[in-house]
Amino acid sequence: MQSPPAAAPVAAPPERVTPPRRAAPRLVGWLAAPRLVGWLAAAWLGPLLAYALGVAAVLPVVVLGLTAALLRGGRTLLDRLVLAGALLLGATCAAGLLFSAWPWGLHPVPVSGTALTVLLGVAAATGRRPRLPRPAPADLLPVAAALLATGALAWPYLRAGDLAGRLAYAMTGEDNSRHLATVEGIRAAGGYLFADPSAAARIAPEGMVWYPQGFHLTAALLDGFLRSSTAPAGPAGTLDHYLGWSLGAWGLLVLAVTWAANRLAGRRLDLPRAVALTGAVTAACLGSELARFVVYGYPGESLGLAATVLLVALTCRPVARTGTQLAVVGALCVAVGFAYLMFLPVVAVLALAWLVRDRRRLRRRPVALAVVALLTAALTPLPAVAGLLRTDQVDNVATGGGVFPRYDAFLALAGLVAAGLLAGGLRLPVWRRYAGALAAALAFAGGFLLYFRALGTDPRYYYGKTLHLLLVVLLVGAGAATLLLPAPRRATGERRGGGPGRALVAAAVVLACAGLAGLPRGTGIFAQPFGERTTTWAAAWWSGALARPGAADLTVRVLTRAPADADAVTVVVSGRRREGYLATLFVATLQDTHGASGPAVYQLPLAEPARSAAVVEKVPGRIRFVAADAAAAGTVEALLAARPDLAGRVTLQRLE
Repeated sequence: MQSPPAAAPVAAPPERVTPPRRAAPRLVGWLAAPRLVGWLAAAWLGPLLAYALGVAAVLPVVVLGLTAALLRGGRTLLDRLVLAGALLLGATCAAGLLFSAWPWGLHPVPVSGTALTVLLGVAAATGRRPRLPRPAPADLLPVAAALLATGALAWPYLRAGDLAGRLAYAMTGEDNSRHLATVEGIRAAGGYLFADPSAAARIAPEGMVWYPQGFHLTAALLDGFLRSSTAPAGPAGTLDHYLGWSLGAWGLLVLAVTWAANRLAGRRLDLPRAVALTGAVTAACLGSELARFVVYGYPGESLGLAATVLLVALTCRPVARTGTQLAVVGALCVAVGFAYLMFLPVVAVLALAWLVRDRRRLRRRPVALAVVALLTAALTPLPAVAGLLRTDQVDNVATGGGVFPRYDAFLALAGLVAAGLLAGGLRLPVWRRYAGALAAALAFAGGFLLYFRALGTDPRYYYGKTLHLLLVVLLVGAGAATLLLPAPRRATGERRGGGPGRALVAAAVVLACAGLAGLPRGTGIFAQPFGERTTTWAAAWWSGALARPGAADLTVRVLTRAPADADAVTVVVSGRRREGYLATLFVATLQDTHGASGPAVYQLPLAEPARSAAVVEKVPGRIRFVAADAAAAGTVEALLAARPDLAGRVTLQRLE
């Protein structure tokens, strides 16, 4: 008996477009003039009351909910919230320029009052009532994936117990100190560091002034809402909150990747297939080098990559509403430019390709197109242009350690995606667009590889960043594997059945992908050498092998015994190579003196006695050496004995 032929790939229908309701005259009904005045008063009195009561944390949730309710587009509640979040992310990065100029900085009341006033104006201009679509069961999957992935990588911090324990993990990646200092510098300055470099020069490192600060401004802004205060917290609170926002950026990346993968697969997914796809993609995120973003502290890249992933999804399967699509695409371009500008070449290709493909419907909205295009073109490259003019960012591309990726893992993912595309996906517009996005990411990574080959060196640090982009684009396309399967029952009209069996199959697929990703034992396809052991970043992170408890304990001792001195640079001295450097770095960050301590930290020897000798040459003012032990104290005493001229500006404090 012959089996029935496999069903042809089913294209997802476009999102249903609800005919716009007539809104003439505009200020009629729920937004009549008297009510408009009342809503305007509530837009300012509400934030003022929430701040006074210490519950300003609800205000960003209200702004997100109202933005989602006023947008049109997206079939489910999660779709609408993702679109609103993308729009607000880009708007926040752009509004940071305003916050940097007005007198209130990042204070929650004027920020939220302005945001609610703008939303009220949008409602009045469009005549829209707030309205949200119904949630769908599949909405829970990307949210659950993001929560699971965030909790998994947050576990070492949660089990640490105290400041020294959490600091031991945070010190795995010294970038955490620079990003934390930048967040605190933006909080103190009330806006972007490049808007007024002198405003937080003592707090933030000089090298971060022209670094893309989209994540840092967003974190500083949201932290003010969370604490209902713009004042700095103590060392423990400062570190804990920064780690929370860094983990939140990672969770947002996982949410973006899983949501995008489900969006591209579209009607090829029923609930069991959506579970299998979401679980497989989440396992790959945890097992791959993406987990390194938390281990080493790459929150800006997490946020920029999340925005890029959303742009891939929305240019491959656009929102039906032209105005919404325009606004969200423009906002995502701005977000990438302010969060992690390295991905801008691919972002530009994606945006331009979409503009060309959808030019017919865009012609029907010439004013909206002109406004969004003008704002996007002006704002997106702003951090890049400023950085290129003020720093040596181009030269930095060739710096850093070598990158030796697991190309077999990339080959496996590429083969899976290619199989789906060649099995019928290229007959569908969404997958043809995705193939173009994948080609752009592949060309971007290949171009960097050729550049380093032309220099005659191994691929360097930033080549790894291009592979991160390629990896997430491949993960977004993992739904192409569904094109190898018969269409789901709801698409063919077959009778429902076999629910438990299909659920078990989905669970088995997730378990298989977790094993391939190395989640149980760290020996999956993404495993890399860590000393004498080959494992994944997540497994090494969970094991505690990457933590630095000695340097963390020393840092906490210094924070306790040597409070910040406004007139001197604090330098920690230790007999262990690199320990004094790390302790000095994080002490300066947690005492809000990272910028002032820069000359005593960077581009110096890492071992004693050469390090202390170099410090007194680089730092012109007062220096307070804090010795971890007797041997370290002896190093400084010998230096002072050999250099009597230092007695007036160099002091020594022992921790013993």
